[in-house]
This record gives sequence, structure tokens and C-alpha cells, in this order.
Amino acid sequence: MSDTTPTPMQPNAYWEAIRPLGFALPCCEACGKFHFYPRPACPHCGATSIASRPVSGRGTLYSHSVVYRAPSERFKKDVPYIVAIVATAEGPHLMTRLVNVAPDDVRTGMRLRVRWDAASPEPLFEPDV
Repeated sequence: MSDTTPTPMQPNAYWEAIRPLGFALPCCEACGKFHFYPRPACPHCGATSIASRPVSGRGTLYSHSVVYRAPSERFKKDVPYIVAIVATAEGPHLMTRLVNVAPDDVRTGMRLRVRWDAASPEPLFEPDV
């Protein structure tokens, strides 16, 4: 595993490590396929030579849910917010939050792009208009 692909037990460390690359996903150097979440071996071919590669940062909305009731005090100021599964243009699906869109305007299949926010260690997605 390369220096820019932390172990699966450190998801926020992964995003912190790749942030200088822009948006990047783990890619198998043997078969060339992207995957997500970071792991020590390729889920496609089993090879252990994995490196983070910059990708488009674009995708489509696969599924979503609007959260109206905060799971804890920490999230109370954010409700309602949208939790989403985004199918990246490169293939892997990511769980994330959608921003800059009203819950009533969210549609499965809508085009999205990555948005980095200083307050979030993980990338967020917004409509790609």
C-alpha cells in the first residue's frame, strides 16, 4: 500500500492524506481499477499494490435520505441534511452528504461534483450545474 493510502481503520486519515491531490480514489496498480473504501488489497484482483490517483470528482446520485431528526446534539444545527450514495464517474460508490441543494430538489441520477469544505474532513458533493 502506498504512503497516500492509509489503512481501512483510518477513514478520515485517508481524506486528509489525499486532499493535496484534489479528489482521489484508491486504484490498483495491477488491474487499474478504482475502489473505495481504502483497503490493503484490491477487491477486484487481490493485488496489494494500491495507490491513490486523482479522479474527476464527478458522479451521479445513486440514492439518498433526508435526515430531519438529529441523531445527536452535534448535528442539531444541520437538520434537515441529505445523506447520499454517490456513484463516482470512475465507478466506486461513496456515502457522503449533499450540500447546496434543497431536500425537495434532490433527484436520483442528478449530476454531482465534489466540494471540499474546511469544516468537514471528508469531501461533500453538490449539484454539478
